[in-house]
Amino acid sequence: MGGITLRQFDNVFVKRFGYFNVYVIRGNDGDILIDTGFILMKRSLKRWLDQFNIKLIILTHVHVDHIWNVSYIKKLYGCRVCICEDDLINLDNRNIKTYPSSKKYYLWTKLMSLGMKLFVPKKFDIDFFVHDNDIIDEFGLKLKIISLSGHTTGSIGILYKDYLFCGDALVNRWDVEIAFQNQDNEQARESIKKIKKIKPKIIFLGHDREITFDK
Repeated sequence: MGGITLRQFDNVFVKRFGYFNVYVIRGNDGDILIDTGFILMKRSLKRWLDQFNIKLIILTHVHVDHIWNVSYIKKLYGCRVCICEDDLINLDNRNIKTYPSSKKYYLWTKLMSLGMKLFVPKKFDIDFFVHDNDIIDEFGLKLKIISLSGHTTGSIGILYKDYLFCGDALVNRWDVEIAFQNQDNEQARESIKKIKKIKPKIIFLGHDREITFDK
């Protein structure tokens, strides 16, 4: 699977592999990778990441299409991995029950649930857990963890300067809205309210093109 670089914002690098986005924040003495994409991305992802010095992987949530390559990347670069502790129960995606955000996404939700049962990523060690309002202050970078529960119980956003990496808390297809399927739709809507209060300049999504806050 090939990939094309969509954008570079200061020291934030955006890479899209088909339907999946991954992000690198370049630091002074180490770089942070946000999410790792899905199946068939491994070789293309390695070629892109080889230009960086990946020291830490932060996962916005633990759905299979965001964690598929964690084990490989962790072993390849010797980096650490962190997730929100509230998502620990979701590491086995086969046990996750999701609900469509509206009736029109009923079939989509069924397909996604089937996919999470069929595709099982390699297990990986978690080096530490993060929680709402935690600060990651490493590599000359300062990031704040924002709880964005709803899509999964432990979905998080990563706030860096005025950039917010929100995983699948938002999608940007026909309109900007919550994900098509969630563990808790009401919590997902509350997370959008939280994003609005933060007012980030740019919001980076797990699958779609980044959006500006005014949109």
